[in-house]
Amino acid sequence: MARQERAIETRRKLLVGAAQVFDERGYAGASINEIQERSGVTKGAMYFHFASKEEIARGVMAAQTEVPTELRSQPASPMQQVIDLTHELARRLRTDVLFRASIRLTVERGTFQADDSALYDWWLRIFARELARAQGAGELRAEMTPEDVAASVVGSFTGIQMLSHVTCDRRDLHERLARWWEQILPGITTSKAAHKMLPTGSPELRLHDGSD
Repeated sequence: MARQERAIETRRKLLVGAAQVFDERGYAGASINEIQERSGVTKGAMYFHFASKEEIARGVMAAQTEVPTELRSQPASPMQQVIDLTHELARRLRTDVLFRASIRLTVERGTFQADDSALYDWWLRIFARELARAQGAGELRAEMTPEDVAASVVGSFTGIQMLSHVTCDRRDLHERLARWWEQILPGITTSKAAHKMLPTGSPELRLHDGSD
């Protein structure tokens, strides 16, 4: 059991070290030697877990699927849950280097051979599931298709976070998200639900926000 725990810890150190390098340099600019040095593990330990830089990158990208998609304090509104989830992802982009690097690698399509579409599909399913709940609760308009709205949310979030990153290192990401939700909510929610939504996210979610 102790050996297994050490192996898990070593793998985690490798992924975090690699994430730091990928976050700073991207996939093409990262070297496997720098990843090994930043991680503080031996080359033998590194190659025991990962055979190549590409395999390490895949491991970093897979960290996206570890993000809790159902927040600890669930709001009564499924639509608010969707809004809150985008703000939680924004928080992680600003505070969690492993998540931040995983997103960068996913966006760097074509830099290396990785099935990044599978991760986009995963997020599309997550948001479509929550939007279907919102429709069942009478919050998402009946004529809307949860899958289509999910595509808009995922696509818009990707673009908004990239713009925020380029312009101010994501310092205004929450504000940009709130403005976007203010614009889109009247068109996708029922009139009864529209005034109840909080584009800035639930208050308790904002209390746990932080920055690097």
